[in-house]
Amino acid sequence: MMEDIKKYQKAEKEKKLREKNQPIPWYYDGLEKLCDRIHPTSQLLKLTDIKDLSYDTKLYRFISANPDKPLAPFRAGSYIGLTVNINSVRTSRPYSLVSSPNQLAYYELGIRKKEGGFVSPFLYHNAQIGDIFVSTEPLGNLYYNPLFHGKNLVFIAGGCGITPFISMLRDITERAVPIKIILLYGCVTEKDILFNEELREILSRRSNITITHILSEPAADWKGECGFITKDKIITQIGSFKDKYFYVVGNRPMYKFIENELNEMGVPRHKIYYEAFGVPEDITQVMGWPSNIDSSKKVKVTVSFRGTKEIENQEFEVYCVEPLLNSIEGFKNSQITIDNGCRSGECALCRTKLLKGNVFVPPEVTVREVDNDFGFIHPCVSYPITDVHLDLTYT
Repeated sequence: MMEDIKKYQKAEKEKKLREKNQPIPWYYDGLEKLCDRIHPTSQLLKLTDIKDLSYDTKLYRFISANPDKPLAPFRAGSYIGLTVNINSVRTSRPYSLVSSPNQLAYYELGIRKKEGGFVSPFLYHNAQIGDIFVSTEPLGNLYYNPLFHGKNLVFIAGGCGITPFISMLRDITERAVPIKIILLYGCVTEKDILFNEELREILSRRSNITITHILSEPAADWKGECGFITKDKIITQIGSFKDKYFYVVGNRPMYKFIENELNEMGVPRHKIYYEAFGVPEDITQVMGWPSNIDSSKKVKVTVSFRGTKEIENQEFEVYCVEPLLNSIEGFKNSQITIDNGCRSGECALCRTKLLKGNVFVPPEVTVREVDNDFGFIHPCVSYPITDVHLDLTYT
């Protein structure tokens, strides 16, 4: 018996020694590597092509700047948060991917220059081929789910809101997915229509897709639909809504308008998906903003963060009408960085602990119940209405 026990113990020691010294095979791919491939913390992108889509919109093509790290896969309709450095201010903005998810050689973004904007005008006038950018992984909830969305889809796009739908249309046509799609695309004038040639080409070879352009300020020779995307126009194009699922992408005023039209039609809320709203142009005009707080009011923001050796505090004086994330990013010589993606309160990457003070959040922003219970906010859509103290040391 003792002899057998000694043999077993010797065999176990030899086994452990072999496992310790045995090299990992070249083909080994652990779960960690797989997760990093699908959901990288960040990506390095190299700008390789720039193309004019219209008088104020350009198409930007990016490849991976790291030959050993291919681009992360994505679902049609996703976006990435693109980081830029503008005059020592490091900030990011979300942009929808227009490229097809069936190839990962490159990402494409269609970015319209927003008048009075900060990032899009910078990209429009300054981005050059060869520039390197940092981005998030592909994010977002705007994608086709066959289990819940059925086989009859209605896409409602306004202006540059067509971009995620281009990716979805490319994916659906390339894979010949047997679903019916009705696209209602609203623009101001004919020159504002993006991807017009590609949309015509899709129409010519796919009978399951119909596209209607609706212009609010058409030229005299325009022969298509005019005005806004009203319930009457929607009903004319789609007929009954009972078996259909709606995706809506555009700006905030359009969302409010379409929401009213679909409500009057009787479309259930769970049959509609609105892409992330973004921040309001004027937060003081949003329902619920405290009437006693003037737009010129400044408050003190204290941020606790992990420095090189210990926890440090940094203080800012900011305007109450600017989102906290924008204010922190805009403070020059700041050592603080807050991960973010959607800048609409949806992705939760910027989730931050609020130790003290009060913030205003637009009513349409959905904040998770657990965040409310434990005092976490999304600084990308939170406006400080009193002095506040944020703690970035929570993980």
